[in-house]
Amino acid sequence: MAKGTVSKKERADGLTWIYRYQTTRPSDGKRVEHPVVIGLVKDIGKSKADAWREVGKLGLDINNSNPQALTFKMLAEHFRKAELKKSSGIGARASETITINELLLDNWILPRWGGMLHTEIRPLMIEAWFESLTSKPQGENKKPLEWTSIVKIRSIMSQVFKHAQRHELIPAAISDDGRPTNPVLLARCESSSSYEAIVVTPEQMVVILNELDTPDTRLEWTLALLHAATALRPEESFGLKWGDIDWRRSLIHIRRGWSKGKETAGKNKPSMTQVALHPALAEALQLWRRETRYHREADWVFASDRAKGKKPRSAGVAGQDYLRPAAVKAGVIAEEYKGRFGWHNLRHSLASFFADNEVNLPVIQAALRHAKPATTAKYIHRNNAVQIKVQSKFLEAIKVAKTAASN
Repeated sequence: MAKGTVSKKERADGLTWIYRYQTTRPSDGKRVEHPVVIGLVKDIGKSKADAWREVGKLGLDINNSNPQALTFKMLAEHFRKAELKKSSGIGARASETITINELLLDNWILPRWGGMLHTEIRPLMIEAWFESLTSKPQGENKKPLEWTSIVKIRSIMSQVFKHAQRHELIPAAISDDGRPTNPVLLARCESSSSYEAIVVTPEQMVVILNELDTPDTRLEWTLALLHAATALRPEESFGLKWGDIDWRRSLIHIRRGWSKGKETAGKNKPSMTQVALHPALAEALQLWRRETRYHREADWVFASDRAKGKKPRSAGVAGQDYLRPAAVKAGVIAEEYKGRFGWHNLRHSLASFFADNEVNLPVIQAALRHAKPATTAKYIHRNNAVQIKVQSKFLEAIKVAKTAASN
């Protein structure tokens, strides 16, 4: 029989099930009550039987006389149920983010750490694992992971421990034997990556648009222009409907996303806003609207003919079949290039163009709708011609550039 009790309590997120059990405090040997948040009543169910089933699923009725006996998997499953899949409120995530986080948990983190007690996991053990993942073949591709993937894995692991601390499953900071209860915070990893996004220059963009400027590829031409001029994410542009465009106020409202064949709630809250619509871009969109058979307010802007307008075109297919060949013609990538290049590169390209033309970082951040300026900074890539121009100013100032020119 399970030990403890379950009861409902009103909290900030709504009516919540709480599981309480007695445990022995190691510091003084006293018996104390330990409360654990199980989840919202609306998600779990109204009856105590529903609550007890959830306690069993989370493994919280096993050895709860000793909180130190919780495995990392128990903490992770509580995090998955009570936080990762929250539909609203503090910390609610976009569906695409939830999918990525669950893949990291199920494919990488839980197979390695799930069966261990949370008290057994040490910072140096985590560091050694990170180094192994980045130096030895992994997964179906038989390639080491990039450090950018390790940063994401580290973040999810840390979130699991922080979640357990907030819900009082484990001590808040330091355990009774003096160790930190979140060992991930002390585990180091490389924050940089060798990946550098390919940037399309304005001159190359002209060639790309010329390649797509045919009666049969008007949709792809409009897509390329829209991405290049607005820095919309692919899932945002493919998720647009005609009713999202405010022609009078020159705005595009970002109200949803479309990713992996289904509608999503969008990237995050800062992204779900408006994007400026230049008159020239508005004219191009109006031209496409006159040509497409799917032109009603509720229709997708880039509707799929194959799906009879019921869903948008596939971003991956449109990028592979049309954008990449045009980019080859423009000299952006080589024909044999197999690396990353698609609609998202045009987002990097506009950010880099702004920076090259002395647009300040806060303005670029607002255009890209990033929550943090540090994220925007990663989208700005070095332009060699601009660097030489800046270098030239200094060399002219010290009379070196003119001397070299005269020689």
